[in-house]
Amino acid sequence: MKSEIVFFNIPHLSVGRGGEVWESQVIEYLNNTGAFKAKLITTDCCYKKHVAPSFDYKVIPFKKLFGLTYFDYKLVRKELIDADIVYYFNAFIGSDWPIIRHLMELNTIIFGYHAGIFDTFVLRRRYYEIQKYLIRDKGYHHVLTKYYYNILIRKKFKNIFILPNYVDTQIIRPSKEKIRKLIVAPGATTKEKGIDTLINIARIKKDINIYITGDKPLQNLLPNIKYLGKLERMENVKLLSNATICILPSKAETFSISLLECLATGNLVLARDLPTLREVAGNIKSVYLANNDQEFIIGLDLFLKMVENDSKFDELSKISRERSLVFDKNIILPNFYNILTKILNNDFDNKSII
Repeated sequence: MKSEIVFFNIPHLSVGRGGEVWESQVIEYLNNTGAFKAKLITTDCCYKKHVAPSFDYKVIPFKKLFGLTYFDYKLVRKELIDADIVYYFNAFIGSDWPIIRHLMELNTIIFGYHAGIFDTFVLRRRYYEIQKYLIRDKGYHHVLTKYYYNILIRKKFKNIFILPNYVDTQIIRPSKEKIRKLIVAPGATTKEKGIDTLINIARIKKDINIYITGDKPLQNLLPNIKYLGKLERMENVKLLSNATICILPSKAETFSISLLECLATGNLVLARDLPTLREVAGNIKSVYLANNDQEFIIGLDLFLKMVENDSKFDELSKISRERSLVFDKNIILPNFYNILTKILNNDFDNKSII
């Protein structure tokens, strides 16, 4: 008999960001193993368009209650209590309360931490400092990096496992004909994602163009910052495949899928020095981590020189590509399958799942 797992998230699947891509691919993989029947439930929050995935997908109304994210638990109760495992994306203030109130009804729950909760905005940090007392000894806790694992350990959480994000290196790979000085900053269109840093870089480096993708930026852009719009996934992959330098100035990251995709496509990566990005990059020479705008400019100057030297660029590009293989989809997803199997068999060993 197949084990049933329900993934529950707030944003509608059409949002198409990293979390939505992750849940879709994970569900498809688990269903293809033949051992699981995985389905997805979301609210209609942030709905963009109709989607028809290959798996069971239920959408319920999104609600706000006193400014908090909320939903009607009765609409999902049957699916959640029938599931062998409920995987809940623990990232939206308020949406956890219907889940926490009915924990005793659920067979097994996994709290997934795909967004920063303890080290970003003050309100979020205070909220989750309270929440931890209610859930830290309940169910299982999935984090993406050792950095977040250590945070949860310090806060006395139990049953934590690390499973990083992944990249499909068979599809996401470098172009044979890289375009020299094609500089891309994927998703860097908001202050949180570092658009102000890009503007400062462009103001100094007037002789280069920086191409950005994602939601339309609210700031006025300089002429050498080119907004390409919100690209479809494969259009974005093609852009990164042709590029030589990626800039990731985001001010907060739990685990950047953009970093993995930039590495997989053989780019030199200029990123903000955040603990999670430092961990994923693994101290390789093709990633330059900057603490401020001046260091971003220094790193960019260094990489622009590397791009002019074919043999040096090829060497660094290969290093980026090799690092991405550590996070290949065909390594990470089987590991998740094994973790779920251990949980179902009551064979979970906190020390062996790091």
